[in-house]
Amino acid sequence: MPRVRADDYEDKTRAIMDAAASLFARTGYPNAKMQDIAKACGASKSMLYHYFQSKDDLLFAMLEEHLELLIASLQQAHDEAATAEERLVTFVRTYVQKSAQARRRNIVATFDLKYLPPSQQAPLLQLESKVIDLTAGILAAVNPRLEKPMYKPYALMLVGMLNWTDTWYRTSGAMKQPELCDRLARLFLKGFLAE
Repeated sequence: MPRVRADDYEDKTRAIMDAAASLFARTGYPNAKMQDIAKACGASKSMLYHYFQSKDDLLFAMLEEHLELLIASLQQAHDEAATAEERLVTFVRTYVQKSAQARRRNIVATFDLKYLPPSQQAPLLQLESKVIDLTAGILAAVNPRLEKPMYKPYALMLVGMLNWTDTWYRTSGAMKQPELCDRLARLFLKGFLAE
């Protein structure tokens, strides 16, 4: 029986974070209030405080879970690909897929982390650094001719390009997600190899 309660708690927590992500992406984190989040969840404000002590705690938990899941997926994709170029293509596909599955959370991660107090920003920035380090490692394997300090700026360019895709790409458009991923990977790979 305790196992069910833990699962129920996790399910409710995730549902709250999903509703909050949708609200934050639509109205902006600073404009959303706990009562707005409770309304979006179909819950009372007091019930919401049972799960999260503050709006900052909710944002922190949402972003921490999002980044940890992204890192785990990217690491798995990296480990499964055979060649350096395949790792880059797999990285792009995985990043775009995970961002699409959690589009609102990815948008919130891109724009709203800055609203958290420094003590809550620090561990999230470390997780973001892991994403950049993983990306830089993939790029170093693809093109080992660059000086070591150059991989981080290229990693930031690639992750930035992938993050901004969430703001304009529509799955209902003419270009489907696999084609988008292939084009993004080719564009970056061929341009990167020219350096």
